[in-house]
Amino acid sequence: MKLKSLEINGFKSFADKTVIDFMPGMTGIVGPNGSGKSNIIEAIRWVMGEQSAKGLRGNTMADVIFGGSKKRPALGRASVSMTIDNSDHYLHSAFDEVQISRRLYRNGDAEYLINGVKSRLKDITDLFVDTGLGRESFSIINQGKVEAIFNAKAEDRRAIIEDVAGVFKYKQNKNKSQNQLLQTQENLDRLLDIIKEISDRLQPLEKQADEAEEFLSLRKQFDRLKLVKIARVKKDLSAKELTTQSEITALTKKIEQVEKKLGDKTSKEDLIDSQSNELESKLNNLNHLVEELTQKYEHALGENNLQKQKRDSLEHNRDLLNSEQTKLKQQLQELADKTNRLKQQIEEEKKSQEKAEQQVKEITDKLAKSGQLSEQDKLANLRNNYVQSMQDAASLSNQLINLDKEKLRYDARKKSLSTLSQQLKEKLSEKRAALNKIENSESASKDSKDLEEQSAHFSKQLNQKKAELSALEKQHSDLLASYNQIRIRSESLQNANANLDLFVGVRNLLANRQSFPGLFGTVAELIKVDAQYALAIETALGAGLQNIVVDSQSTAKKAIEFLTSRRLGRVTFLPIEVIKARYLPANIRSQLDQEKDFIGIGAALIRSEKKYSNIIENLLGTTLIAANLNAAFRISKLLNQRYRVVTIDGHIVNAGGSITGGANRHQSGLLSKRAELDQLNKQLDDLKKEGQKVNQLIDDSQKEIAVDENKFIELRNSIVAKKESLQLKVGGKKIAEDALNQAEKQFQSNQLEINQLEDEFSSIPKTREKLAAQVESLQEKNDQLSSEINTLEVSLLDARSSAKQQNSRLLTSRENLAAIKVQIQADSKQAGELSDQKNRLGNELSDNQEQIDLLNNQLEVLDNTLKNTGNAEQISDNLKSVNLNRDQFVEKKQKLNQEENSLKVEINQLQLELRQLLDRKNRFDTKLATVKSRLDENLQDLKDIGEPDISKLDLLEKEDFQSIFSRLNALKSELAKHNAVNLAAIDELKRVKERYDFLTGQRDDLITASENLKVAMQEMDHEVVTRFKKTFDAVAEQFKRTFSELFAGGQASLELTDPKDLLTSGIEIRVQPPGKKLQRLSLLSGGEKALTAIALLLAILLVHPVPFAILDETEAALDESNVDNFGRFLRDFGENTQFIVITHRKGTMRYANVLYGVTMQEPGVSTMVSVDLEKAGTALEDVK
Repeated sequence: MKLKSLEINGFKSFADKTVIDFMPGMTGIVGPNGSGKSNIIEAIRWVMGEQSAKGLRGNTMADVIFGGSKKRPALGRASVSMTIDNSDHYLHSAFDEVQISRRLYRNGDAEYLINGVKSRLKDITDLFVDTGLGRESFSIINQGKVEAIFNAKAEDRRAIIEDVAGVFKYKQNKNKSQNQLLQTQENLDRLLDIIKEISDRLQPLEKQADEAEEFLSLRKQFDRLKLVKIARVKKDLSAKELTTQSEITALTKKIEQVEKKLGDKTSKEDLIDSQSNELESKLNNLNHLVEELTQKYEHALGENNLQKQKRDSLEHNRDLLNSEQTKLKQQLQELADKTNRLKQQIEEEKKSQEKAEQQVKEITDKLAKSGQLSEQDKLANLRNNYVQSMQDAASLSNQLINLDKEKLRYDARKKSLSTLSQQLKEKLSEKRAALNKIENSESASKDSKDLEEQSAHFSKQLNQKKAELSALEKQHSDLLASYNQIRIRSESLQNANANLDLFVGVRNLLANRQSFPGLFGTVAELIKVDAQYALAIETALGAGLQNIVVDSQSTAKKAIEFLTSRRLGRVTFLPIEVIKARYLPANIRSQLDQEKDFIGIGAALIRSEKKYSNIIENLLGTTLIAANLNAAFRISKLLNQRYRVVTIDGHIVNAGGSITGGANRHQSGLLSKRAELDQLNKQLDDLKKEGQKVNQLIDDSQKEIAVDENKFIELRNSIVAKKESLQLKVGGKKIAEDALNQAEKQFQSNQLEINQLEDEFSSIPKTREKLAAQVESLQEKNDQLSSEINTLEVSLLDARSSAKQQNSRLLTSRENLAAIKVQIQADSKQAGELSDQKNRLGNELSDNQEQIDLLNNQLEVLDNTLKNTGNAEQISDNLKSVNLNRDQFVEKKQKLNQEENSLKVEINQLQLELRQLLDRKNRFDTKLATVKSRLDENLQDLKDIGEPDISKLDLLEKEDFQSIFSRLNALKSELAKHNAVNLAAIDELKRVKERYDFLTGQRDDLITASENLKVAMQEMDHEVVTRFKKTFDAVAEQFKRTFSELFAGGQASLELTDPKDLLTSGIEIRVQPPGKKLQRLSLLSGGEKALTAIALLLAILLVHPVPFAILDETEAALDESNVDNFGRFLRDFGENTQFIVITHRKGTMRYANVLYGVTMQEPGVSTMVSVDLEKAGTALEDVK
């Protein structure tokens, strides 16, 4: 079996598809550090089923997928395929060639394939079972395994031999058997406990079962005697049943006779009822007619009265509407007069507004003339001049840095030219001496041409690197300029005295804060807020930013006493121990969460230490932050103007509905300044890191260019020498003399360039001194400007106190002006309302007139109706006639009622007799039912006793009844003594005995299984000892050979630390390098340890050969002579085993059949270059 090829695509640094063909013998993989050599070995381990991401130098398995570079994006898949020649069927497969593939996608999907067919990981691991191959076998050897051999303890080295001996599966089976034995013993222990518990239960159960059987015998006798008693009772009940049944039969006949008479009387009564109902129906009709006529008569009278009342009501309503119409006209006139007065009042208020505006303007002009505003402008100009001066100084500093860099390049160039000049002098001497040594050469022309091409290519690369260096220098210069500009702004903010923005009392107290241990600082110092929310928080807190947080009221008291005694100003204190947090109710918070432009609660946007949380919640726990003013209006209205809402840009909708807005001339509060300063410092840190990175790249590039220039000079000298040699050999002495003249010209040109460089850079020191002087002058100017700024700021602070009174008057005037404007708005609104009311009254006048017209029309209709109402006298005559007919029908009805009453008396007498008979019958029926029930109870008792056969009762009736009762009572007393009998004990005893017998059988089986496991473990130990001893002896013998060959002499041996205990004995390595005494491995040098470990690994491969082995820089610690021995050994060993070797050592490369070079021509992407050394050697021999 041989490893044919490895295809890598997207695995780690191999972004492109890469195919590596492996030949018989030794294949070497070389390349610089970081080029990706070890990724090839990891690809082989990965495709063979490696599951540890850390073992592949990654955090997760997705790290093996190519992650991208500067020029290439990251890939979405890693794929590795390994092809094996299996013509000898070394692997457990029927195929002559086996290809194993593994793919991993960035989304986490993965797949394994064998010859293109999807497979499981287990299928791949099973393929390499017992082959000596695998991701963790000794077929893959790296420095870690070498170090593990000489660093391991003697007991740990045992695992090396065990792995080769293949006893792992026996040890694994033994461990499994030990676990089984332990589990068996645990089961046996539990089983014995259960058996003991059951045996303890058997004796009590046997006693309970005996008592139960005695109880059942007594109860059987009791049931038999009870059966005799039931038989006697049944006989008596049967006699009673016959007597009762005959009584019921006689009563039933009498009941039938009475019911027949009652039926005749009832039929006659029904006939009378029918006649009476017919008369009743006629009477009802006549009554209805009388009622109807009476209603018509009453309705006719009532309708006349109603129409008259309605007419009176309409006339009354009409009078009311006329009166209301007059009142509405009066109200309309009053509204017109009031509107005119309100218009005159608005005109007067507008005049007052103009007067107040004039007063505000006068105070503002007076403040402007006080000079404070001009001094503020002057301060702004000084700060601008200071910033400009700092920028000029930074620019000059950049020029100084560039001059220093130019000086360094000048020195490097001058040194390079001086070196070249010296070399040209030497070459001139050589050319003069070479004129007498002219020789012919066929290959000189070709060599010279190749060198010229190489020189042109090298020159192009050198120019490209210089261009990259220039770009880096420009980038560094730009970064430096940006850094200086931001630094100037940062220093300007830092140099400005922060206390100038504080109240006098706050500033004085902070200056003496060391006297108050419990003073933590201002609110502005203790909080942090994102720049986007700084203006909103500043606006919300206002002067509260300068409130001072203290630990307790006592600290606040001491500070107040200090300020008062020295008259240093006033301060607001916030003691942590007494300030309580304020929160929004949960229902309001849930409402706010529905608003899309609600940013959050003010306290939630602030970061501070936990101990200040109550202070922050007290100040801003109920302050709401909105995205804009419209959102603030909407949120304030939603909460009924109960809470203050602040917008991101600093406007406020106060609780109660008032609004504060606009913009200050200078919007830079304490929080904004600090946020800006933090942002500037972060930018400075980022620029500094970037500048250091670029500066390092510049230094690396300069060093690389200097080395390349020296190489280029050497290359040009070689070209000149080649050309001179060619000229001397081909053209003779004349050509050589011309070349000599040309070399002299080149020397003179080189000297001329040196002189020009000296002239160009002779002015650099003077220029540098001039620039340094300018920088120093600007620095002095900056100090002077800083002093003037500080002086002017202090002056402005004093001016502010003098202007405070004017500002107070200005504030009062503005408030008066605002009040006048509000009054004008209110009056205007009232005028509008009066106009609306006037329109409404006009509409009501119009509606009232329409109603009056409608009432007049209704009165006309009523008058016509009263004229057309009918006569009620005709209805009265008809009513009298109907009443006469009704009286006649009433007389007939009374006669029928008398006859019906007589029948009802007779029927009642018959019904009373029938009820008496039925009562008697019911009593006998009840008695009969009682007798039958008792009979049924006796029959049920018979069934309960177990004697359902009633025919046997006749025999039982003959026994003595009195003796039965006495015997029953005696048995009942005896049974009462057994009231606690456990009748289930009989069945329970049977079940427990069966379980006891079953468990004792299980106990015997477990004891037998335990003995069998012990025997099996002894057999496994014997197999492990046999295999281990055999393998140990073989490896020890081969180790002597490999050690002698690799060390070119010397002796080595493997020894067991405890030969009597081959199951646990450790392994000691004793070696005697050539010229030294026998000693332990730990006493050797590092190189000797490594070579000894390699000798042991190679000995293992000799004992347990594998088709191919992979060595990853295993010889890194060896010296050159030992590397040569190592390479020669691998070459000889390669006849049977295919070696893939990753190496940096030339001694190893020398013996490789094929060399693969791994490079990174493109940063972050590995590529392969191969050389067949055997073919190359053959070709070289052919050339020779």
